[in-house]
Amino acid sequence: MAWLRVLVAVFLLPLLAVPGLAQQTSESARIALVIANEAYSEVPIGGAVQQGRAVAETLRAGGFDVVAVENADRNALRQAIAGFASKLQRGAQVVVFYSGHAIQQRNRNFMLPVQNGAEAAVDLDEIVDPLIVARPASALLFINAGRDNPWQGQARGLLPIEAMEGIAALFPNAPGKALPAGPDRAGDAWLKTIRTPGLEMAQALKQVRDTVSRDTRRSQQLWLSAEPPKGLVVTPVARPVAVAQGSRAVIPPPQTPGATQDAAYDLAFWESIRNSRSAAEYRAYLDAYPNGRFASLARTREQEYRASPTAPAAVAAVASPPAVPQPVGAPQRDCAGCPEVVAIPAGGFQMGSNDLYEFEKPVHPVSVRGFYLGAREVTFEEWDLCIDQGGCNHRPDDRGLGRGKRPVTDIHWNDANAYLAWLSAKSGKSYRLPTESEWEYAARAGTATTYPWGQTLVKERANCLGCNDQKRGSAVAAGQFPANAFGLYDMAGNAAEWVADCWSENYRSSPRDGSAYTVGGCRERVLRGGSFNNDPRYLRSAARFKYEADVRFYTNGFRVARDR
Repeated sequence: MAWLRVLVAVFLLPLLAVPGLAQQTSESARIALVIANEAYSEVPIGGAVQQGRAVAETLRAGGFDVVAVENADRNALRQAIAGFASKLQRGAQVVVFYSGHAIQQRNRNFMLPVQNGAEAAVDLDEIVDPLIVARPASALLFINAGRDNPWQGQARGLLPIEAMEGIAALFPNAPGKALPAGPDRAGDAWLKTIRTPGLEMAQALKQVRDTVSRDTRRSQQLWLSAEPPKGLVVTPVARPVAVAQGSRAVIPPPQTPGATQDAAYDLAFWESIRNSRSAAEYRAYLDAYPNGRFASLARTREQEYRASPTAPAAVAAVASPPAVPQPVGAPQRDCAGCPEVVAIPAGGFQMGSNDLYEFEKPVHPVSVRGFYLGAREVTFEEWDLCIDQGGCNHRPDDRGLGRGKRPVTDIHWNDANAYLAWLSAKSGKSYRLPTESEWEYAARAGTATTYPWGQTLVKERANCLGCNDQKRGSAVAAGQFPANAFGLYDMAGNAAEWVADCWSENYRSSPRDGSAYTVGGCRERVLRGGSFNNDPRYLRSAARFKYEADVRFYTNGFRVARDR
């Protein structure tokens, strides 16, 4: 699972770079996902649903915000995962419990919905990836699976999961070994143990391991990827406060924590405007978070800058706008069903950023020849035409959200190139992925600011976590937000976009002529623009991250390019 190390190294960096966020915790944020599948037609798992309900009830009693699903088909399973991912916060305490069948394929673990077996399998990394990005204070991922089943082929049990910061993975048996037939000793022992008030998860797992080992005479050995960090307690110790009533003290019952403000989004919004001198931006923060942790300071600054609207920094930002090359001609299509493309003019720009990460450095000049770029991300409608006409084999899941004009996602780099080959044959034009420098040049559209629209986050300019008054948690129809100066939509947010380049750890060896950086046999390719599931930091024009070329993920799509 080398690509998981990629995620750890890259996806977490923007979160670590937010000033003050490393010390920020959401102590009251307790989030859980419970999946219990038993109604498999060929090999049902008796008692899994009843056990899942008991786990969910125990977690709720401990103050967890629980997303629970049972006997789920593929759509229901992925919707539950998406709902869970949308609740994750930095510094939260997290528990994930999966009980059902699982298989290992392509060096990864897959959960099996109750219908369609391996054909509908859902990658376990769809849970792991959002966890890595969120960076919880302490998380346990209990995959109560590994039973023999008709879909497993020659590979038995589960593949080990690499150690991850703040996240511990628990299996009921050693990797590569099937669970023995009979009662679910690990699940039952774990459920009983986590009900102990005040018991740390690390200590609870030691007790469960000892219990299972003893009861099975060491034939079943629990496997743990790493010890859970301190602080994860499912059942807190009640801390009653005596309240005087007459001559005696009455102890009120413990209260379950209620819903809390989304502290992660609050902080992300504040960090994007904290150095601004615009009264309007502080008003936008107050409209979104009237009781936010920075509300008092925002009101003070709003009054200060409203009284002095010509602050030097604000004037400088308005007085010297960069020259913007103008796109050439109106958008066009090369064939019926082809994506609409915009002519991008030739020009030069300063690529990268020296502000945050080594892999965005150094800022360097790049010259770009004129080319065509998709006005929007490739949509499900356009992709499905490729399937219907025999050019594409993979039919990505829309996760029950509908297809049509939504950007196609769950696409890996090789899928995108298969589509481009079909489109080239269909249209008679030579389509390709944009290079990384072409993409950034087009996204900036003549700007040199953090975002295409300016230096700070502006609400409702893109689809991302923290970009909108109403959280979406999924991609929306392409073109819902304002286009940039080149007439390109969703260059920030919505779907993350594959580009042609191999990944490089910095720009020291990158081409300066707008061509792609390539090395022989590279497996890691570049994604640009961030997605609906990313923090605003991923939407910066200079932001970049990597993924393995043959790995699909539900946020990743692409747009087309071709030479002029």
